[in-house]
Amino acid sequence: MISRLFRPALIAVLLSGFSGAALAQTEAEGMFENVRRLAKERAAKPYAARPSTLAPFWAGLTYDDHRRITFRPGKGLWQGEHRGYQLEFFHPGWVFPKTIEFHETAPDASRTIDWNSDFFDYGELKVPEATPRPDGYAGFRLMAPVDDPASLSELAVFLGASYFRALAPGLGMGTSARGLALNPMRPQGEEFPDFIEWWVERPASGAREIRAWALLDSPSVSGAYQFRILPGRGTVMEIETELTFRKDVELIGIAPFSSMMWYSEYTQPKPQDYRPEVHDADGLLIQFSETEAAWRPLDTSKTVRHSVFSAGKFLGFGLAQRDRNFASYQDMEANFHKRPSVWVQPVGEWPEGRINLIESPAGGDGSDNVVCFWEPQTRPKPGEPLRLAYRLEWLPEIAVPGLSRVVNSRRSHHVWPEGDSRPNDELFVVDFGPAPNPADDETRPELSVEIDANAKILEQNLQRNLDTGGWRVTLSILPAEKAVAVELGCRLVREGRPLSERWTAQWKP
Repeated sequence: MISRLFRPALIAVLLSGFSGAALAQTEAEGMFENVRRLAKERAAKPYAARPSTLAPFWAGLTYDDHRRITFRPGKGLWQGEHRGYQLEFFHPGWVFPKTIEFHETAPDASRTIDWNSDFFDYGELKVPEATPRPDGYAGFRLMAPVDDPASLSELAVFLGASYFRALAPGLGMGTSARGLALNPMRPQGEEFPDFIEWWVERPASGAREIRAWALLDSPSVSGAYQFRILPGRGTVMEIETELTFRKDVELIGIAPFSSMMWYSEYTQPKPQDYRPEVHDADGLLIQFSETEAAWRPLDTSKTVRHSVFSAGKFLGFGLAQRDRNFASYQDMEANFHKRPSVWVQPVGEWPEGRINLIESPAGGDGSDNVVCFWEPQTRPKPGEPLRLAYRLEWLPEIAVPGLSRVVNSRRSHHVWPEGDSRPNDELFVVDFGPAPNPADDETRPELSVEIDANAKILEQNLQRNLDTGGWRVTLSILPAEKAVAVELGCRLVREGRPLSERWTAQWKP
């Protein structure tokens, strides 16, 4: 079957007589333009969800039932063609009842990939006779040489709404990215747009990269996405999107991440669990300029915590898993010490905006309770396209060159006995790592501390930490009696020049 998208664009490209490199670039531009056209056409009409035809048996699968369905080895798209990549599909069911249309695009043989039950091994799952087959796949995974150049393994997964994840050599899956977040964790309820249709380019033999295009749709917006995916030391996704809204949305999240934070070394009190820490990421890093960066440790509290960072211009932001020590987690199955860090960099000019971090209470390690994203300061009006490009990387580490990074964040709540002259206080302990520039470590740095009007500083100290090779900061603060939140921060400086990231935190009772 030929998709409605392919024929005109491919004929125009094939008749133009371009060289191979120019041909590939023009095909990509043509594909994205066509997906943009489809998104605009959908946005100009009332939202119409794709009819659900999934049989009750598939829709009612349990977690264990769905896990029994596996993709058959040797059935992947481009299997045995030595293209450096392979595609495998996910079966719909359980929490993935929606299906997508999927197409393979190539200059010589573009086609729609229809449902094929032979792709799947149902194992011990007893499927009743005459059960209608699904009308499409729930998502797909991209296989590539990640840890071993001679074999293919999982590189990226696109599954559920607009969620996708990737990994890097030596690491596993962790923090998830999304195409778009709408009203995340808002009282009126979050809206989850879906990638409803995919086009993936058949890579040339031995290709260094792979390209894909997606059509996104929801009641409030329709959008086009272009992905250029490159594996390496980290996995890079170069993404371009154009969004056209049908109606106003209160909170728009661009380049959003979702992650799990149950507890860490910073959390007080900790749950009664044998593991010292349980999280996919332990902090948010924002780089505002070549010499200005902020680090906020992730945490959870009894209520939702929403932090907003003004970012008229910024170089990047992301969620990091900095603690790579197995002893910090003691989990031999989840391997939290191998979760990737995720970093996004804007490409081209972005409008004024701000970076949001929303942390919700967590009752365990089974769901994502942290969301991070960039929000445009001026919300796009219905019918006016918003076009942006960014680079998304999945890495072992994210840090700003030239600045000492925060390596540990801890805190304590002190309640002194009655009659003691000391007031009850909140203690924060922050360790900065060694200075990247040895010259910055020759003399003692200055400590710069910031705190808002809802608290006062009782004591502050800076001392050398011989174990980390850096400096330790201790801050004792006294929140005002009726304070509902306190913003505080600190960093190392010399003559006004930043030597470290700026550690920031929000205290809540």
